[in-house]
Amino acid sequence: MRLILSRKGFDSSAGGTPSPVFPDGSMLSLPIPEWGSETSYAEIAWSGRPVGRIVEELTKGKVRSRCGAHLDPDLRAEALPRALRWRPAFGQAGAAQGVLDRARVGKGDLFLFFGWFREVEERAGRLRFVPGAAGKHVIFGWLRVGRVLAIPSARTPRWAAAHPHVRQPGRDRNTLYVASKQMQLQGMPCIVPGGGAFARYHERLRLSAAGKTRSVWEVPTWFAPRRGRPALGYHEDSERWAMQDGRLLLRSVARGQEFVLDVDHYPEARPWLAELFAAGACGAAATPLEPVHRTRATW
Repeated sequence: MRLILSRKGFDSSAGGTPSPVFPDGSMLSLPIPEWGSETSYAEIAWSGRPVGRIVEELTKGKVRSRCGAHLDPDLRAEALPRALRWRPAFGQAGAAQGVLDRARVGKGDLFLFFGWFREVEERAGRLRFVPGAAGKHVIFGWLRVGRVLAIPSARTPRWAAAHPHVRQPGRDRNTLYVASKQMQLQGMPCIVPGGGAFARYHERLRLSAAGKTRSVWEVPTWFAPRRGRPALGYHEDSERWAMQDGRLLLRSVARGQEFVLDVDHYPEARPWLAELFAAGACGAAATPLEPVHRTRATW
């Protein structure tokens, strides 16, 4: 199985601001602007409010509510009116898709989507970033691959017609990853859908190391590359890895979207993933198991 850390959402060049972590801990990954998109920020819903207003206030009007949005990965059913049998999906193309092709990413593999986030607050009826709050890289969603479709494809389901990679099929190496129905991990107290967004911020979802810039991550020590097993994609340089006060720090690359880890070489990833989903998804976007001991691993 392959685990893909996939960088998505607003950044310093696309959108220009972090995505928000709200006072109640809920998170919203802001989709990047896309000229010509048939979906505007005003049409996308989040927690009963239009994303357009959130975008306008946090960007101070630089990105307008009526601007087109590239809603991808598309993980939340409530974001738009949905066709019957809709599922979460993620599209990729171009050089980034080439990375996934070379790694042979396919059915059963797991995307963990991360992005740039910062705490926000409401003052005088408007949202603003909390003064002094540091931006950080946070895992905000997931997708376990159930199907892989080269777009255009006669097998593309009808419900996917609104996805930006299906609406604009002429992209180089255009590919759509469709979520599996569900994802069970041994040790988890719940059944998790095959794709979704974490409802609340949790420290386990944080990649950026405390007291460091957002590009310096603190990761479990088993992430450290060793002879005989491939490093996390784009992070083969040993100078990027360092132990500091018992913590494994990784200076993550500034560019690149898809960072692939071969879990067959890192069996410690499986219990780590179970803990991550138990902390971030169970009880928020999942169905409790009754009783817990019926949980079975599917990997």
